[in-house]
Amino acid sequence: MIERLQRIAKVLSRIQGLLLILAGFCGVGVVLSLVENPWVANDSWLLFSFMGCLWFLVLYSLSQLFLHVPPPVVTGKSWHQRLSLRIRRGGMWVVGAAFLLLSLALLVLSYQLLRVSFM
Repeated sequence: MIERLQRIAKVLSRIQGLLLILAGFCGVGVVLSLVENPWVANDSWLLFSFMGCLWFLVLYSLSQLFLHVPPPVVTGKSWHQRLSLRIRRGGMWVVGAAFLLLSLALLVLSYQLLRVSFM
């Protein structure tokens, strides 16, 4: 699982700046929708800007968290190096599982917000 997340992170690491810029634009859209602004007369862009900001931030965090995953444990190393690798890889597995749960929760939230916005 963490190797697959690392491959995705390597692809996303090429566009990290773009992800942050897009998240910033979506954040500005959220702020403009919340503040009395003549450019945005109603809250029609609020849900879409909020969802976009969350998705771009999740993709950016994926590109940062899983870029450097520790290598698999090999038998030729000493016991404390193997233990260190196992602990670090175990921590990455926990972070990966939490990240997948966060992504699933964001997917459900996106579905609910889209359903509300189109009603």
